[in-house]
Amino acid sequence: MSFFDAVEAAVTGFLCEGIRAADYRVAMAETVQSALGVGSNRRGSPYEPLTVSEVSGGSMLIRWSDGMVSRGSLTRAPQAALEDVLQSAFEGRYDDPDVVDFPGRSDIPDIDLHSAGTEAIATGSDARALPEILEILEGVREGCGAKLLDASARAVAVRRRVITSGGFRGDSDSTTMAFWIGLDSLACDGFESRVPFAVGDVRRRAERTADDFTALSRELGEGPRGRTRVVLHPRTAESFLRTFLFGALSGAAVANGRSRFTLDDFHSGRIAFRDDFSLRTRPFTPLGVGSFRFTDEGLVAREVELIRDGKLMTPLLGLKYARRLEMDATPVPGSIGGYAFGLGRRMSREEALSGSERCVLVHSVLGMHTQDAVRGEYSVLAPQGVLYEDGSAKGRVTSTLNGAFFSDLLSTDLAMVDFDGFACPGLMMEVELS
Repeated sequence: MSFFDAVEAAVTGFLCEGIRAADYRVAMAETVQSALGVGSNRRGSPYEPLTVSEVSGGSMLIRWSDGMVSRGSLTRAPQAALEDVLQSAFEGRYDDPDVVDFPGRSDIPDIDLHSAGTEAIATGSDARALPEILEILEGVREGCGAKLLDASARAVAVRRRVITSGGFRGDSDSTTMAFWIGLDSLACDGFESRVPFAVGDVRRRAERTADDFTALSRELGEGPRGRTRVVLHPRTAESFLRTFLFGALSGAAVANGRSRFTLDDFHSGRIAFRDDFSLRTRPFTPLGVGSFRFTDEGLVAREVELIRDGKLMTPLLGLKYARRLEMDATPVPGSIGGYAFGLGRRMSREEALSGSERCVLVHSVLGMHTQDAVRGEYSVLAPQGVLYEDGSAKGRVTSTLNGAFFSDLLSTDLAMVDFDGFACPGLMMEVELS
């Protein structure tokens, strides 16, 4: 019996003190992965060994016939062990009136998320792909003069199943390929794809990281002060967006009064952003890193407009908060690649950096978790910024970024900046540096 079938049989067959699982939602996954790394210039070192692993696990939500609720985690185990897990969940059951929705049968969109080539790497059938990526990264390290390379490459194949007592049954096969490069702890980047990386893509992206390393190696000290143009690297931009924008769009935050926006703001279509700003989910891109067929709650993928022409349309709502707010649930992507950002002003990294007399490319910031997510105000240290003057990288500067992110999103100075290989756009804006 497969892991999926064993779990389903255990849940539907469990009975204790005359109480059974009246309703349930179970999300399961079988994962196989191959990974290889370089630690302090040593490939396959004790800290970065070649690993090939298989893992099965998942989560469950059960509403028992006495009206109480249990949640729990699942791992591959004999049937008796699964029954022990259910017994523990049963004994820890609790009351939760919000657990009432168990999606029924649905037509699941047919979206291609799987690459046979990536699965061959994940299972170890293709043993050359991961070493080949690391060979390129090692060569880039030698070429740029970095002393230490920390890097990794991995391939993952996942088979998922979500079932509910309401009749939903979804199966999905997906793959992910990724590599990460770090040079002297100064410059680092990570990239993902559903399909195997082309050699040219790996080299081009790693060489871009090496260029950033070269610029960061020239320490200039304090950066510009006062009102200054900055370009937030996609990693930094994602941190800002998740903390402030997605935090404000969270259904839980809206329902509990911890969002900048109220429920009435969404019902009325309040204009909260520039009229050329939009945000929607993007689940249907074939082989897109953020694409998906359904969620662990059993919600079928669909495109959802969150912000249209600056107007608030809907928060991000799982089943619980959709019920509380009496709105439609929104299938939430698992990564930033599942969102599409729209803005009238958009440019490439090269255009953004060469088109300014002076600007700072901000690779990272510290202290984002301490910022006021509701008000959107921030004051964060940027220890790894690169000063650009007339398109030329001068060297590393340290600054503190001060501002109000929701005001930044309204500013005519705002632009989205596309970086090769990153799903999230960077952001160009004017901020106060100190």
